[in-house]
Amino acid sequence: MKNVLLVGATDGIGLALAGLYLERGDRVALVGRDAEKVAGTGTELAAAFPDRSLTALVCDVRDPRQVADAFDEALRRLGGLDLLVYCAGVIARGGSVEERLASAEQVLDTNVLGAIHFLERGADYLEPRGEGRLAAIGSVAGVRGRKGDPIYGASKAALHAYLEGLRHRLHPSGVGVTTVKPGFVRTRMLRDQTRHFPPAISAEDAARIIARGLDRGRDAFFVPGWWALVALALLSLPTVLYKRIAPA
Repeated sequence: MKNVLLVGATDGIGLALAGLYLERGDRVALVGRDAEKVAGTGTELAAAFPDRSLTALVCDVRDPRQVADAFDEALRRLGGLDLLVYCAGVIARGGSVEERLASAEQVLDTNVLGAIHFLERGADYLEPRGEGRLAAIGSVAGVRGRKGDPIYGASKAALHAYLEGLRHRLHPSGVGVTTVKPGFVRTRMLRDQTRHFPPAISAEDAARIIARGLDRGRDAFFVPGWWALVALALLSLPTVLYKRIAPA
């Protein structure tokens, strides 16, 4: 039985992971920003898994004070921490420059700074214990800049770089750090994009792949694995060609 903290787990991949770990019998603390959704998700999961240990906490990951309080409360209720997975993420919205800039701040605060605040606290807890794993949901979009949403791609690229550095820092202690890079997953956030992309997988299928990769202690992996070939192809394209066919 593991103590699992899932940040951004009221829908999508995070919610699917919560159900999976509860089904396994692990103790789960889930964190979400919307109080109504957190309460509803907690109630639904508690009804589905009545004999499991579940904690649901409200936290806006953009507020460092709320992050500190939520992390400490999760530790108290779980009785410890073995695995922290940061699943929270938003996509840039808006057409005008003012809208894009306002959206950029939200994207970077959520996708990068929120992750750093949670993961640094997780690292501080796990490092002296010499065990456990930290992970975050990155994206294929962070492999190379996309013309359709450079702000989102930049946030995921920054997250990837941070996770790699954290992995090297914690390696001597025995604490693992995993970068998860999903392709298109049928979630609320990617609804418009996945509608026209039949190979997109469900959040439940993604969660199973992710849990398996975390169980194996992998440093980084794509979801599903064939996206690694797509990423390799994108990285190998010369700039002059990539500028013409870069994905939206």
